[in-house]
Amino acid sequence: MSVYYTLIPALPALPVRLEQLKELPISVLQLEQRLSMLSEQDRLLLQRALRLFQRERSGDEALSDQDEVQHWQQELAAIPHKPLRAVLAENLEWRSLIAAQRYRLAGQQDGDSFQGYGKRVWIIRRDWQQPDFGLGRQYPWLVESLAQLRQQQGVELEQQILDRLWRKLRMLEQSHPFSLIAVAAYRLRWSIAEYRLRWQSDAAQQHFSHLVDQALAGVMSGASIDIGRTGSVTEAKP
Repeated sequence: MSVYYTLIPALPALPVRLEQLKELPISVLQLEQRLSMLSEQDRLLLQRALRLFQRERSGDEALSDQDEVQHWQQELAAIPHKPLRAVLAENLEWRSLIAAQRYRLAGQQDGDSFQGYGKRVWIIRRDWQQPDFGLGRQYPWLVESLAQLRQQQGVELEQQILDRLWRKLRMLEQSHPFSLIAVAAYRLRWSIAEYRLRWQSDAAQQHFSHLVDQALAGVMSGASIDIGRTGSVTEAKP
């Protein structure tokens, strides 16, 4: 128990809301150095939780959806802490629902072969043709997520999922102070923060590359291009 009283105060606070995030309060190297004071058993549990959270699998990446779901079930069963396991399971259920919507929009006509995680997969298969799979009361955001997918607003949808997870993990961290659960919740929130900042950086780079491509296209066509302070590209008036 004493190790958690030493470790947790050494972990710099992450913002209350994900939208407040500007930079990582600690590097991954510093974070791993501080987590090294945990026992090997605790570190292995953190690694398992992180793999599940990021839906990563070491081994054959060509395994089927069914095999992957079975892998998730096995990994979850190896996590003894019920509150942490519940948040990880909920994340997998959310991701399975989004995956089902994507499959359906891609043209899959029925849900009989759909493989996903959670006790409601049979409902998804049964009510495949319903916009919310008949689960709108349990997951009221399904109608909005479907609209976002149809409008190719995947970035906005991902942001909302991350916001929900951030809040869930912060509540988990706050409700289990000075425990391995709190450490795991912090580590998972840190992974969201790192992903969010890297994602924003990639988006900014893509936007800049798009501006450059437009400018070069304008030069090649003989048009005069003005890149203003706002970052928008406009054709200069003669």
